[in-house]
Amino acid sequence: MHTTTKILLAIIGLTGGTACTKEVEKLVIQEPVYSWAEVKQLTGSQKIIIQLTTDKKTLFLQQPGIFGHVTPLANVPRPPDQGYFQIKSYSSDPLPYDIQNRLPMNASLFLKPAQVGDSVLQVYTTANPPLSNQISEIRLRRVDKSADKFVNNRYSPYAAFGAISSNNYSLVGYTTAPADRALHFVLSKLTLPTLTRGAVDVTSRTVSIPLDNASAFYTISAIDDYFLVSNANDGIYKIRENGTVRRVFSSPQIFTTAYYKDRSTLYAIQGDNQYSLLTSTDDGETWQRSTGLPNFFRVSTFYPVGDSIVGVSHGAPNNVLYTLRWQGATYRVRELKSDGLNQADFTDLVQLGDTVYLGTTNGLFKRPLKTFFESKPKE
Repeated sequence: MHTTTKILLAIIGLTGGTACTKEVEKLVIQEPVYSWAEVKQLTGSQKIIIQLTTDKKTLFLQQPGIFGHVTPLANVPRPPDQGYFQIKSYSSDPLPYDIQNRLPMNASLFLKPAQVGDSVLQVYTTANPPLSNQISEIRLRRVDKSADKFVNNRYSPYAAFGAISSNNYSLVGYTTAPADRALHFVLSKLTLPTLTRGAVDVTSRTVSIPLDNASAFYTISAIDDYFLVSNANDGIYKIRENGTVRRVFSSPQIFTTAYYKDRSTLYAIQGDNQYSLLTSTDDGETWQRSTGLPNFFRVSTFYPVGDSIVGVSHGAPNNVLYTLRWQGATYRVRELKSDGLNQADFTDLVQLGDTVYLGTTNGLFKRPLKTFFESKPKE
């Protein structure tokens, strides 16, 4: 009897002890994992990316008021006193603050309006911007005494007011006083300095195009070693680096919204009501026209990534990343993942090494090339 009682008491004690044990759950909050990751070194207005380009070693950023460098590659050394992100412009001589003021820029050089007025452009190198007393200038009225000012149509945040070719020739439009029925341009040969942070050598001349249909609205695009000028009412003109001009496509009321080159074929997206496409296989000398493009092509820009062409349709919140392939006049698009990107407009796309960088009006984002082409899941 006593033994049985002891066993019962032991069981009751064990049960009571178990019932009084308090379980504590540790909550671990995990950050969501997105396809795109933001470059956190940029803060405030530095997160507004107007334009991106690269020399295959460094990312060059046009931002409101500043010109920045991002050096992400481990095999590219940077001075000990310089971080992942560096501001390379002078606070006393800022870049434009207007996000629609996209500068003519390539991997080596860019042009910016001087602070003294609208008839002087300053010439900067991208890798090592010149010392403040070594900045070269393109002074319009020294090239043409009848000139009034450089033209900046601010067509969109995605079109610069001029262009720089692969051989470092720049083309920028200007107006005359009094105005006439022609397009006027300053074509400049820009020779890189031999000394670090030295002055760029500038040799300029004028180029004029008489118009059949008066229109001051046009865009300038650099394709390899030549320029294409698309005039809203007069067609497309090809300007070579030696200053020769030829109208290569004549079609009033049609305007080119974007050019891109894929292998040996040049594509020109048209902004007409027939949603047309122009293609050329002889560097813009002759063109073939087809119709039936989707509407979003007209608000897209196009970029080489790997061995593919990637389209970026603009206009938040309707930004889309997609691959584009052609078979004759038939297109095929595939939407890519865009999760992790803030609600902002996409402005530029660049591949550097094995990473793809996307500039937006609310941050610089990156994604590994090996996963960049993953399709967006269907909703």
